[in-house]
Amino acid sequence: MPNILLKFTTMTKLRSLLVLLAMAVTVGAAAQTYPQYRNPLDIPIMLSATFAEIRPNHVHAGLDIRTQSVEGKKVYAVADGYISRIGVSPYGYGNVLYITHYDGFTTVYAHLQRFSSDVAKYVKQYQYKNKKYTSQIYLDADKFPVKRGDVIGISGNSGSSGGPHLHFEIRHTGSEKPVNPMFFGYKIEDNVRPTILGVSVYPLGDESTLEGGINPKYYSLAEGQKGKYTLKEREYVHGNGEISFGVCTYDMVGASTNKNGPYFYELYLDDELAFQVEADSFSYSEPRYVNSLLDYRHYKEKKSSYVRTDVDPNNHLRMIKKKNGTVKVAEGDTVKVCFKITDYAGNSSTASFKLVGVAPVEVERPERRRSEYFVKADGSLNNNITIDDFNVSMEDNTLFRDEWIPTGQRDEAGCCSRIYRFGDEGMTTFKKFTVRIRPEEKWAYDKRMYIASIDKNGKVSSLGGTMKNGCMEVKTYTMGEYTIKIDSVAPTVKASNFKNGQAVNALKSLRFKISDDMTGIETYDIYLDDVWVLGKYDAKNDLLYYEFDEKIKKGTDNVKVVVTDGVGNTKTLKVKVVY
Repeated sequence: MPNILLKFTTMTKLRSLLVLLAMAVTVGAAAQTYPQYRNPLDIPIMLSATFAEIRPNHVHAGLDIRTQSVEGKKVYAVADGYISRIGVSPYGYGNVLYITHYDGFTTVYAHLQRFSSDVAKYVKQYQYKNKKYTSQIYLDADKFPVKRGDVIGISGNSGSSGGPHLHFEIRHTGSEKPVNPMFFGYKIEDNVRPTILGVSVYPLGDESTLEGGINPKYYSLAEGQKGKYTLKEREYVHGNGEISFGVCTYDMVGASTNKNGPYFYELYLDDELAFQVEADSFSYSEPRYVNSLLDYRHYKEKKSSYVRTDVDPNNHLRMIKKKNGTVKVAEGDTVKVCFKITDYAGNSSTASFKLVGVAPVEVERPERRRSEYFVKADGSLNNNITIDDFNVSMEDNTLFRDEWIPTGQRDEAGCCSRIYRFGDEGMTTFKKFTVRIRPEEKWAYDKRMYIASIDKNGKVSSLGGTMKNGCMEVKTYTMGEYTIKIDSVAPTVKASNFKNGQAVNALKSLRFKISDDMTGIETYDIYLDDVWVLGKYDAKNDLLYYEFDEKIKKGTDNVKVVVTDGVGNTKTLKVKVVY
């Protein structure tokens, strides 16, 4: 008996060593087969987000490099190449540069405060020519060549950034697939193990049970030595039938206190690798798959993210390397379950417990209502549903899996149609689907209509929409309740750093607060003496501003600001300034 135990222990240790060696070879090979780039900043790299962090609705495509909580750091080209694209937007990446290198890769530098002077001058000329702030500019290779170490811009907080940082991204030039920038020689001292917050267990199908019921269970963990976690106050989970699992975890990189994503998610069942996610690369056609990877309903309800090991048929995220994350248990079976979470530096933590098979039990399961539709993900059943003046149509493979989808309708004052239901907020799709609603006759020709979604708390959000064949129509990912509403209120526009008739010589810009509480800001224009001038829009701060340039003349200038919302309501502000 002691010899058998010794042999088992030795084999287990050997298997663990081989796994670690394989992982080390993977990371080491990545570092050796990619070009080695310089730091895009002249400060040590500290991260506020890692590559391929799994987030609702998307996968993070690069590294978010902290800039010491301030804007204004010089940003450098990491290798020789040329600026191939410039973007300006009040949303998303904000001010962004793309540099194509001669080694098959393109680097991306986002949320910049401003571009280098020659690039900034070119962008401004483009914006004035097109009379538009938001711009996407594609350039030939000879327009702005750069050398490794050239200053290309200044770090900032533009676009949808939540604080000063540089979003740094590396893509394959041909495919535009993002690649983990850590492969390119960036070294960050890191001896911090990932933290595992909890594990989840799910009974699958119509025959499985878990702890005598049909609902998933979420378990808190107790941390032991060297990152080894176990279930609090229990060792076993009892189930019958097909069972899958989930894990809630984060990693802190080195001295950074930000909660980031790990490099490997792995599930071992009886010491065999059954499920694995690796943060190496993905395609921009894939990020919506992440909603299928997550326990999306639990996230919507509790705001905590569990990565599921049951891979849906229509989840083709290429970061999922192994897809056998389910197990069938019967009475008398015992399965050792172990999650292993590893960061890029090789630090790892585990969460282990046992799944024990028990006898099947009779459980009352909810009956399906006539208002529920069974929708096949492949489009072969109920991909086009009409309920009175409401219609939903879906392309093939819009859903991640076959779903029972609840529907319904009700009345509420203040709407231009009934309120219709298709699914709920805990459901998600890979593709957008089309929602059509016919308005009541008295509203049929009102151009201020939009399709609204209503969440479980009664909050109304605009989905937009256009009138087609007598129906308001919109493409959306949002499931739940919909209706048609009227937006009759124009945006608000107020001067924020000057008053009408004021001398503004001491200022550097004219600033305006603009906002709209329903369909959102659609267009924004500033005119000086009826001549269009460049208004820059900072959407997250409701700020529109004009930085003084050669367009402003000495003496009295008539300033006009025109702002429209998503249904065409317009607000015009007219003021005078003395310059």
